[in-house]
Amino acid sequence: MPVAAQTALIVEDDYSLSVVLADALVGPGRDIIVCRDIESARMVLDNHIVTHIITDLRLSGPFGYEGFHIVDAVRRNLSAIPIVVISAYSTEEIRREAEKRGATAVLQKPVRIEDLEHFLGPSTGPLGRITIVPTLDDVLDRDMLASAFQPIVWNDNPSYVVGFEALTRLRTESLFADPELLFQYAQRQERVVDLEMATAATAIATGRELTRLGLLTINIHAAVFSQPDRFTDAMMSAAAEAEVPLQRIVLEITEQAPLPDLQRVEALAAVMREAGLRFAFDDLGLAYSQLPAIAAVRPSYLKISQHFGTGCESDDVKRKIVENIDALARSFSSEIVLEGIETAETAAFARDLGIRFGQGFYYSRPTNADILISKYSNT
Repeated sequence: MPVAAQTALIVEDDYSLSVVLADALVGPGRDIIVCRDIESARMVLDNHIVTHIITDLRLSGPFGYEGFHIVDAVRRNLSAIPIVVISAYSTEEIRREAEKRGATAVLQKPVRIEDLEHFLGPSTGPLGRITIVPTLDDVLDRDMLASAFQPIVWNDNPSYVVGFEALTRLRTESLFADPELLFQYAQRQERVVDLEMATAATAIATGRELTRLGLLTINIHAAVFSQPDRFTDAMMSAAAEAEVPLQRIVLEITEQAPLPDLQRVEALAAVMREAGLRFAFDDLGLAYSQLPAIAAVRPSYLKISQHFGTGCESDDVKRKIVENIDALARSFSSEIVLEGIETAETAAFARDLGIRFGQGFYYSRPTNADILISKYSNT
C-alpha cells in the first residue's frame, strides 16, 4: 500500500465533529487518523509518522487545557510537526499560551475547512483513507474483541491436543489491531483489569467448544491480582454463562509487569486454585528472576518463551536456557510447554529432552475455533 504524502492526526473527543472534519479533509495523498483521547493520540505519535496535528482544546480542570498536552508531548520530543489548536474559547490568553508551547496556530470553533486546508497545504497522490482509533470504551462495549486460538499438543504425538491458548484480536484497522499496543493503551488509561476481564470473557465464550477437547489457556496481566475479586467474579460469571468448568481454564501470567505483594498473591492464587482455576507462567526466559513469583503462585505449567524456543536445538545459549527451565519446572512439579516450535528439528529436541508439551507454527498457526474443532475432534 503506498504511503500518503501527508498523515494528519485529529484529536477531538466529539465523535460527530471528528468524523465531519476527517471526511472534509481526507483527499489525494492525505490520510487522516482520528483519536478521541490523549492516550491514544500519544500512541499514534509513538507508532506512526504524522505530518500534521489538529487538536481540540478543552478545559481539563483548574490547572490547564487538555489539547496542550499533545503540543507539549510533541515539542518535548523536539518534533517540528505543525500543530493547529482549535477551541471554542480562542481568547488572547489562550493564543499566547499556545504560541508559547509551540502551536503553529489557534483557530476558533466552529472552524472553517478552508482554514484547515490552508494549514495542511496542498498534497497529491492516491486518495487517502480515514482511520478512526477506537476508545477503550468502544473496545469494551461495541463487540470489537475477538479470539484466535493456537493448540498446545503432545510433542510425541502432535495429533493429540492438550489445550488451546486464546489470543486477543481486535476488529479494527487502527494501530490497536496489534494486541500489545491495545494493552499498552489500557495501561496508560489505568484500565488494564477492565480489558483483561473483557478479553477473558470473549475467550471463554468463543472457545467454549474447545474446552471439550482440552484446556483453555488465557493470558492475564499481573494487575488482575490488584483487583482479584472483580476479576475472579468476572471469570466465574463468564464460565458459568458459557457452561465451561473452571477446571478447564488455565490463567497464563504474562511478564508485562511484576506481581504485586507476593504474600498476598500467594493467598489469592490458593483461593483461585480452590475454585478450580490453574496457572501458568508465560514467556519465561530467565526463569530464575521469577523464582519468588513461581513459588508464590505454584503454577501447573511453565511456558518457555518463543524467543528461546525457536531454533533452540542449534543455539548453545538457547538450549542451555531451555534445559535450565526444564530442570526448574521439575523441582516445582510443573509441566513445561515449549513455545516457538517451528521445525521438526526443534520438535525432536523437545521430545529428546523429555518436554511433553509444545506449541508453535510447526504444529499450527493461530486460527479460529471451528477449524481446530474439526482438526482435533476425532483424535
